[in-house]
Amino acid sequence: MSLFDLINPPFSEPFLIQRPHTTPSYPILISSPHSGMEYDSHLLSLCRLSLDELRKSEDSYVNLLLEHVSQYGVTFLQTCLPRIFCDLNREAWELDPDLFKEPLPEWCHTNSPQVKRGLGTVHKISNNGKQIYKYYLSFPKIKQRIETYWFSYHQQIQDFIQKNCEENGGCIILDIHSMPSMPKRNPYYADIVLGDGFAQTCSPTLINNSQKFFTDKGFKVSKNIPYAGGYITRHYGNPHQNVHVMQIEINKSLYMDEESFELHNSFSKLQSVLDEYVQWVCAEQSSILKLETK
Repeated sequence: MSLFDLINPPFSEPFLIQRPHTTPSYPILISSPHSGMEYDSHLLSLCRLSLDELRKSEDSYVNLLLEHVSQYGVTFLQTCLPRIFCDLNREAWELDPDLFKEPLPEWCHTNSPQVKRGLGTVHKISNNGKQIYKYYLSFPKIKQRIETYWFSYHQQIQDFIQKNCEENGGCIILDIHSMPSMPKRNPYYADIVLGDGFAQTCSPTLINNSQKFFTDKGFKVSKNIPYAGGYITRHYGNPHQNVHVMQIEINKSLYMDEESFELHNSFSKLQSVLDEYVQWVCAEQSSILKLETK
């Protein structure tokens, strides 16, 4: 039996996009590719794990943290589908052959570091390391799924880049995620992790001044360790073409209980900080975009 022979795609829309509500609008896109929470009942029935276990893989409530940003003149793109269903921050065809009964086409990327970790375009394991699915997957169904959902999300990013490079000479993309908390004694502990692929994907001014912004707000901020940026950051970031992409990871414990998935009282405070940060990026966007065009 094949999992995706038994289930119809559950999402009427693969993504939501909020255009700027104000004038002026800015060449800034905020992406939230892992915050989707629409778990189809059929999908759940065919998984080994409970909903709570599956939800450990998502960037819970990042879309809510950012729900005001289009009011400040930026574009907000968010997924509807769960990360385990189709991970939008991977290459399209990073697929684990162990998930399939039949051999995969040679053009699939089956040996990437993410696939080896069980976290390819379709996850084999949850964030707690447990096997997700009961059955083998059907490659034709997965191919259809990727073509329907993965490509539609990335088409929005590509269209945004093309439009703003033509009209504004460049753009800024902030790819925003949340990360599991870690003990404060851990040497890698941080509240915020900013990733630019180790100085490859955006202007130094953007990442350095962003670090200062969050540090001044009282957060412990690191750059690139332990998260330097996923596929979206590394694939689209091209500061030499004036396309500046930076990943932002937010410690989940800052705004939620990771076991109960309940938001706690500091959610609104963090949301206000992020609102202020987005407004700051809007104010600074001209100097950031001019850096590579002088």
